[in-house]
Amino acid sequence: MGNIMMKFLEEMGDALSTDRKLTSCDRDMQLFNEIQKKRLRSKGLELDYDFMGRGFHEEGQEHANEWKDGHYVAKIWSASSYYTRILKRNNKVLKKHKQTVSVWAMVLDYLNGERIDDDICVCPNCGNPAKVSELTEGCPYCGTMFKTEELYPKVINYNIVYDPSRKPKEFWKPTLIFTGIFTACIWLSIPVVAIVVTAIMVLVCVLLGTIGNVPVENMMNIVKGGLGIAVGYGAFVFFPAPFIGYVLALIPTLVRLGREGARSAALLATFNSHKMFEEEMKKYGQEYMDNHFMSQTVSKVKAAIYSENPDDLPFYEGAPLPQETKDIVDVFFRGAVDYKKVEVVDNIAHVDLDVYTEVLSENKGKAKNQDRIFHVRMKKNVNNRTALDFSVSKFMCPTCGKSFDAYKNKRCPSCNNVYKVEDADWVIESIK
Repeated sequence: MGNIMMKFLEEMGDALSTDRKLTSCDRDMQLFNEIQKKRLRSKGLELDYDFMGRGFHEEGQEHANEWKDGHYVAKIWSASSYYTRILKRNNKVLKKHKQTVSVWAMVLDYLNGERIDDDICVCPNCGNPAKVSELTEGCPYCGTMFKTEELYPKVINYNIVYDPSRKPKEFWKPTLIFTGIFTACIWLSIPVVAIVVTAIMVLVCVLLGTIGNVPVENMMNIVKGGLGIAVGYGAFVFFPAPFIGYVLALIPTLVRLGREGARSAALLATFNSHKMFEEEMKKYGQEYMDNHFMSQTVSKVKAAIYSENPDDLPFYEGAPLPQETKDIVDVFFRGAVDYKKVEVVDNIAHVDLDVYTEVLSENKGKAKNQDRIFHVRMKKNVNNRTALDFSVSKFMCPTCGKSFDAYKNKRCPSCNNVYKVEDADWVIESIK
C-alpha cells in the first residue's frame, strides 16, 4: 500500500501541467484532477507540484490506525517531503510556495487482499473478453459503458502539513550560517562603536573647551568615559553574540509553529462530529466508513468548484456557484470535515457539513492563498444500501437504452434523460 502512495506523489508532479493521467488514486480524485486541468488551461495557467523525499521513510510509513467495514480497509500512510507548488502563466511565476511537509494519505484496499485487475471478464454486450481494469473505462471492442466498483488499492485522499522537524544537516547548516554572520557583524561593530563614541566625546570636549573654558583634565575624563563605554559594549556583546545569533535563528521556526498551531486549533474540534454522523447512518443500515465518505465528499466538492458548469456533473443538484469561485485554481483539503446536522425525510438523508480548505485563486495575473470553509449540503436515498462486492454490469439509459458513462455525465447524450445518482450515491445539494 505504501508504494501506491509514493507512486501517487510521483504522478502528481506533472498531472496538472501535462496530459499524464493519475492511476494510483480513486476515480473521484481522477475526475476532479481532469476538471481542474481544464480550468487551468482555460485560464492559460500552468500548475506544477513537486514532492521530493527528504530521506525519511522513502517508501512511506504505515501508521497503526486503520478503519474497516465489511469489505474494505483504510490505512494512513505518511512521508516527509520537500514540497513545491508553482503557478505560472507564459513561464512567468505568479505564485510559488515551498516548504518541508509531512504528506498524509488515506489508502483504501480490499479487506481480504483480492486482486482482480488482470482477471478476464466477458463483455455482457458483445461477448469479447477483456481485463476487468479495461472494462472500468468501457469495453475496448464495442464501447459499452459499465457500472463498476473501484479497483483497489488506491489513494482516496491526501493532505499536507507543515513539518518543522529537520535532519541534522538541514538544521545546523542554516542555523550556523546565520549565527556566524550575526556574530561577525556584532564583533565588527565593536571597533566601529569605539571610534564613533570616542569621536563624539572628543567633539563634545572641543565644544566645551571652546565655549565653556573647561579644564583639560576634565576633557580627558570625558574622553576616557567615552572609551569606557565602547570597551563595555565590546565586553558585553563579544561573548553572548553567538548565543544571541543562535536564538534569533530559531525565531522564524517558532513563529511559523505558532501560526500553524493557531490555524489548526479549530480543526481538532471537528472530529467529535464524525461519530455522530456514523451512528446516524448505521440506523438506516448504511455500510459506512467515515474516511471513505469524507474523501468522496471532498473530491466531489473540488470537482464542482473547478467545473465551469457544475450542473453537468451527475452528483451535483445545487444552484450555480458564486462567480468568484471561477477564479479558484487549486483547492487544498486541510484534513477536516465538520458534520453539523443530519436529518432523514421520506427516506432521503440530508447532511450539512463544513469542509476546511485552503484555496489558491488567480484573477488578472494576481494570485493569492486564503483559508476557506465550504458549507456543503448532501443527500442520499437510505433505502439503497451500499454494494460491497465488486461487480461489472452494463449501464443503459432507462429511457432510450443508450450506454454512456453515468459516473461523469448526468444526462444521456442520446435523449438528454437525467440519471438520478442519489438512488445509489451521495449528491451535492448546495455549496456555499
